[in-house]
Amino acid sequence: MATSIQDFVDTIAIKASIDPAAAETAVGTILSAIQQEGDATKVSQLFNQIPGAAELAQKHPVVVGAGGGVLGSLSGVASKMIGQDAGIVVAAIGQIEETNLTMQQIKNIGSALLSYFKENNPTLAKEVIDSVPSLRDRFSR
Repeated sequence: MATSIQDFVDTIAIKASIDPAAAETAVGTILSAIQQEGDATKVSQLFNQIPGAAELAQKHPVVVGAGGGVLGSLSGVASKMIGQDAGIVVAAIGQIEETNLTMQQIKNIGSALLSYFKENNPTLAKEVIDSVPSLRDRFSR
């Protein structure tokens, strides 16, 4: 059985020297993007193997085009240019940036999360990650 998603969040917060609440928001928001964009069956199989993953994703929903300002228009422009799939990931990154994490910290957390999935179930993780190309493009090492 995999460690819980909360253990992963705590480890990330310590390793990256970031606020645990910011780490939880980042991980939860990325999980939510995966849940919204990935193959529903495979995502749910993967999340079922990681205690707390589905709940954390629900706690941090990604809302595309929410709020006005640069973020709202940016995700709109990005989704037109790259497709709807990227719109969710761009919106997720915008939401995470509100925690004052840097782009590099967000990328590191996303990469660590994908590695964590691969450690738990390499085959299923690859299928889920492949079903969300913009996620792979932004966070794969």
